[in-house]
Amino acid sequence: MYHIKNDQRAARSAEAIYVALVSLMEEKSFATIKVTEIVAQAQVARATFYRSFDVQEDVLRWRCDQILDKLFVYITRFVKSQPRTASSALLKPILRFFYLDATFIELLIQAERIDILQRAFQARLERLGRKAVALLNVPEDYLDYWFALRAAAVVSMLVQWVKEGKRPAPDELADGIAELAREMSQANLMV
Repeated sequence: MYHIKNDQRAARSAEAIYVALVSLMEEKSFATIKVTEIVAQAQVARATFYRSFDVQEDVLRWRCDQILDKLFVYITRFVKSQPRTASSALLKPILRFFYLDATFIELLIQAERIDILQRAFQARLERLGRKAVALLNVPEDYLDYWFALRAAAVVSMLVQWVKEGKRPAPDELADGIAELAREMSQANLMV
């Protein structure tokens, strides 16, 4: 778990640690990177690392949460500015956001830690989704499974898209997936 204080010095230290980790990942695999290497590269004390993070994965979790905070602000603005008519309405802003910068997803793929993105994405979906479900008066029996399914589907699709060089274009992919989902649903082939 990460626990970064809300002050500029702690934020600068956390950022230096993240930059050092990324730099080290250019040279070696994530699994082999030690805290001592990170703090040496970041030029911070070992205590500084442990004041903000418990383990190396926490550095990635912290950055993931920062990115997802920005993503969900972007999604909110997008949804408010668009008529909600297509089933791809939420997928388009996600793809557009990562089209501009998928560096973090590439980093997680390299580290073989895409699970960090999936867990963080699912946690946000659960928080937002439970508020929406309360308004809709929908039974909650299978909600945890629904959130897990949606998070896994979106993250897996993002990973595949990044591996494919972010092709096709975001809107084309979102519309294509929405159409495929409609066809699969009509053919009763949805899982």
